[in-house]
Amino acid sequence: MKILSIRKLTDILMFVAMCFLTGTGLLIHDRLVPGFRGGHGLTLLGFSRHEWGTCRLWAAYFLLGLILVHLILNYTFIKNCLAAKRTWIVIVLGLAGLLVLLFFLLLPLERSGDETQGHGMGLRGGLRTETERQ
Repeated sequence: MKILSIRKLTDILMFVAMCFLTGTGLLIHDRLVPGFRGGHGLTLLGFSRHEWGTCRLWAAYFLLGLILVHLILNYTFIKNCLAAKRTWIVIVLGLAGLLVLLFFLLLPLERSGDETQGHGMGLRGGLRTETERQ
């Protein structure tokens, strides 16, 4: 396969992966709502909210791999930007990507004040201590 054909295929697959990520994100957020909002037991094509989340995670890994292939295939553009003294383009884009990654990796997680929300076992008589059952 020629490099141009591989580039086109990579670009098409990246577009499809991004559309899949967008679609599943909207599906999980808007149609397969969490159980406490009335969405308990909802499925689409036999997949629950959490199973769609797993599909979405693997699609994101696939997209990251495609981005790596895309960068390798476009290495000459990056090299030419550096050689033409336009290093600011590479630096700005690299820093923007790094900041987005660090934003999600380094910001501290918080707990909401409501300890009963989120585990889903309280209404069905799930795991509780003796004092909570009384």
